[in-house]
Amino acid sequence: MNLSLQTLLRAARDTLVNPASAARYVMGLGLDAGQGLMALGLTAVCATLLTAMMQAFMGPIDDPAMQEMFNRPFILAISQFGLMALGAFLMWRVGRVFGGNGSFAQSLALVAWLEVVLILLQVAALVVQLALPLFALPVGLASVFAFFYLLTHFTAALNGFVSLTKTFFAILGTAIAVLLLATFVLMFFVPVPNV
Repeated sequence: MNLSLQTLLRAARDTLVNPASAARYVMGLGLDAGQGLMALGLTAVCATLLTAMMQAFMGPIDDPAMQEMFNRPFILAISQFGLMALGAFLMWRVGRVFGGNGSFAQSLALVAWLEVVLILLQVAALVVQLALPLFALPVGLASVFAFFYLLTHFTAALNGFVSLTKTFFAILGTAIAVLLLATFVLMFFVPVPNV
């Protein structure tokens, strides 16, 4: 398999143009769950390296908690891996609740490829920010849009869903439910300092 930068860029472009076809191709690779997890690990490492590179160019950020996370690349990579694995699990499991027919291994492969495309978009955003700072915000917003656009198409392709609108709102509802649950759990397990 040719994994040159030119091939990756062409594949990422094709994914943005026709995400459903790209999702079918990725699922057709037939990766098992172990290979999918390895792909997630590799993309987590690449994302961490990109974060370190961005820190070198842009300097520290204002949020001390986030900066502390960025200062610990191993913890950052593990956290990104965990979030991607959780996302893949939810894409598969919640999809099953609504009648989806995809597998967890396929979900892992799709999330790994989604992360590769997002990493390439982040690199493009970094280049734009360095060369043309005025366009940094539009490129950043485009990356956020691309994330939800691809996630919706990939989720629909994985589960055999027809309606992209319903798929998007199911993703949004799941994300809100997970955030509320995480907030609720943190309220009980994270001590609140006395004021």
